[in-house]
Amino acid sequence: MEELQSITVSEERLEDCRDVVEMDLQDLIGRTLSSGFSREEVLIAISELVAEDFAAFVKLPSVH
Repeated sequence: MEELQSITVSEERLEDCRDVVEMDLQDLIGRTLSSGFSREEVLIAISELVAEDFAAFVKLPSVH
């Protein structure tokens, strides 16, 4: 297993990215809530998907 040494992300670029992602995320949450899921279910599902993508990105095992 490869060990993650460090990740360097520009604070300015991260803020810009968050601004873009936040709008889409709020839309996604709203659409999913209107499908009958609770806010907790939506946030847990999003968190799990992000964790899986991040684990794949850094080549770490994912937790299920």
